[in-house]
Amino acid sequence: MGKEHEAAPGDAASLKAKEHKVTPEPAGSTVLKEEQAWQQAQQGWHTWSQTLAVLDTQVDRQQWQAVLALIAGCRGKIAVTGVGTSGIAARKIAHMLACIEQPAIWLSAADAAHGDSGFLRPEDLLIMLSRGGNSDELTRLLPTVKAKGTKLVCVTENPDSALARSADQLLLTPRVEEIDPLKMLATTSIMVVLALFDGMIAGLMSESGFGKEQLLAVHPGGNVGKMLRGE
Repeated sequence: MGKEHEAAPGDAASLKAKEHKVTPEPAGSTVLKEEQAWQQAQQGWHTWSQTLAVLDTQVDRQQWQAVLALIAGCRGKIAVTGVGTSGIAARKIAHMLACIEQPAIWLSAADAAHGDSGFLRPEDLLIMLSRGGNSDELTRLLPTVKAKGTKLVCVTENPDSALARSADQLLLTPRVEEIDPLKMLATTSIMVVLALFDGMIAGLMSESGFGKEQLLAVHPGGNVGKMLRGE
């Protein structure tokens, strides 16, 4: 038999390079995609602006004020929980409450089902956030919360959900247009939840006379601390 052809030293590398060669996109195509992204962002911001502008007409004032009163009058701890994007919002809300010396903490819904709910007492307040109101990680906590006698606030857009039906106080959020292409991700809806609680933070600060000295005592770090010290 004849000797098989042996590839030249550079042949394999050259062939591989040709197979993986990427043709650069035309400059105009890149500009078009950037323009499209910018326009989508503008549309999203416009949606947020419109949504927040009419929020006071879309939310039940009595429900909102009832939640504010429960937070202001809580003589125990305030725990805030949720899962997914709502869980991230719960962290922010708990943090903001703690910043104005409300005894608030973020509670992991997963860990709550593994013992962390043990700290709850009748004088405490538990705030659950869930757009759909039926998240398994939250609904499985309901029997424990009820047994402990802890006051339950549920924030959801679904009045027929398990959380809404179990709440001592419901805060119903409006159904809004999400800004992602699929209209599914919690984008606008989570901005609404944060806006509702940021409004409460401002009200609590005014009601209690919370001032710069108090904020500096708990927030000496970062640029906020520097500004409060006049640096």
